[in-house]
Amino acid sequence: MRNITKRYGKIVAIKDLNLTIKDGEYIAVLGPTGAGKTTTMYILAGLVQPTEGRILFDGKDVTDLPAEDRNVGFVFEEYNLFPRMTVEENVLFGPRVKALDINESRSVAKELFHLLNIAGKENNYPNEISGGQKQRVALARAIVSNAQLLIMDDPLRALDAKIREMLQIELRNLVKDLGLTCIHATHDIHEAMRVADKIAVFQQGRMVQFGTPNEIYNHPKTLEIATFLSECNVFEGIIKIKDNKKVLMLKNDIEFIVDTNLPNNTEVRAALPTELVDIYKTTEKEELNYDNIIPAQLVKQQCSGEFYTFLLSLDDDIAIKGKELVGKSFHFKNNETVLFATDKDDFRVYKKDNNDEKESNNKPIK
Repeated sequence: MRNITKRYGKIVAIKDLNLTIKDGEYIAVLGPTGAGKTTTMYILAGLVQPTEGRILFDGKDVTDLPAEDRNVGFVFEEYNLFPRMTVEENVLFGPRVKALDINESRSVAKELFHLLNIAGKENNYPNEISGGQKQRVALARAIVSNAQLLIMDDPLRALDAKIREMLQIELRNLVKDLGLTCIHATHDIHEAMRVADKIAVFQQGRMVQFGTPNEIYNHPKTLEIATFLSECNVFEGIIKIKDNKKVLMLKNDIEFIVDTNLPNNTEVRAALPTELVDIYKTTEKEELNYDNIIPAQLVKQQCSGEFYTFLLSLDDDIAIKGKELVGKSFHFKNNETVLFATDKDDFRVYKKDNNDEKESNNKPIK
């Protein structure tokens, strides 16, 4: 996608998008509602024309090529199955329209039914199968017409959490087994992390960061991206150098050792994801090996699903939220003095001005 822009009157849905995807890559397009994910998917599929820019598949310009000639499989959030066709008829609809060898297509479909665990449902109608099975049928239909590029627009959004998590794993395995190139739009951060080789983060019609899940999570380019990817504690302070170490100095002389290239006396904002906040008994101090170990008071705790969430107080003005997996031992009492522990690279540090953009340890956007 080269310099893609899409305008609807005065509204700019996509602005100057440049994105190159290699054969066989699984790319997640991640962003909140209204970020431009669906518009991007529709432009790639040929369902919407860009206002500016060009789209190339294997070096060939397909910008003006209609959707049916792009060799693309599209999976919509709503499935869009034909209600009066059986599962098999739905899946074979594309090959029939394209006049492909129907026996060969039926053979591919049969294999897909087994891979997607819907074998035995071939003669059922859409209203006779579950939501998860409908999604699998939609996937089979998208793949069976010799699609080399699979485009999915939030395909698992309507499913419950357990089925969604299971299908995320199935999806990635299937795409890799078939050697497809896949672009998967989602608002779900965990989904993007599970399925993708690389993630394109979208905000307000722009791609603001592109990289591997590890790069995106550990080195978010801006504070806005960091707080979108994780629930974060956000601190304001000044970078100081003490004992040859960079320190984030907060008010009331509270300080954290941090990992940053920003110079001394820089005003910053720093994000600390709640899942990186560790808590220990005071009696465990000698056993700990962290860059920051600070006494704190446990104000409250709560079991919320798969996590214990807790709130720590460092003084009257600074509170820190954390969470631990329920499976881990969590034997603390409210108002107990505990140890709050973090490492220097747990903090994402940003210069306070310039839209809170991180100092450039990060690779440039491609």
